[in-house]
Amino acid sequence: MMNPADVFNKYLNKYQITMQHPEHGLVMLTSPVWPAHPELQAQVLQALESFNGVHQVTVNSSEQLVMRYDSDQLRKMNPLTLFSVERRLSRQYHHAGY
Repeated sequence: MMNPADVFNKYLNKYQITMQHPEHGLVMLTSPVWPAHPELQAQVLQALESFNGVHQVTVNSSEQLVMRYDSDQLRKMNPLTLFSVERRLSRQYHHAGY
């Protein structure tokens, strides 16, 4: 069985997103793709907001999102939920040329 962190990192790499984790419950996601494609940043924001355990996602800049979360709730996420969201994002990134 694959470690959930490994699965998540695989998707971060696929979508050219880097993650900083300055404190527990706070993550900053940055992508050089988003300034040229703000619709992709909006789609990632919507996807993150749909997860149980995510309290708030805000746009910090054209290339960065800040997410506040509850790790206990996120750990309970059904893997099928993540795969469904990933499929949707994959289509959108592909449509944008990535």
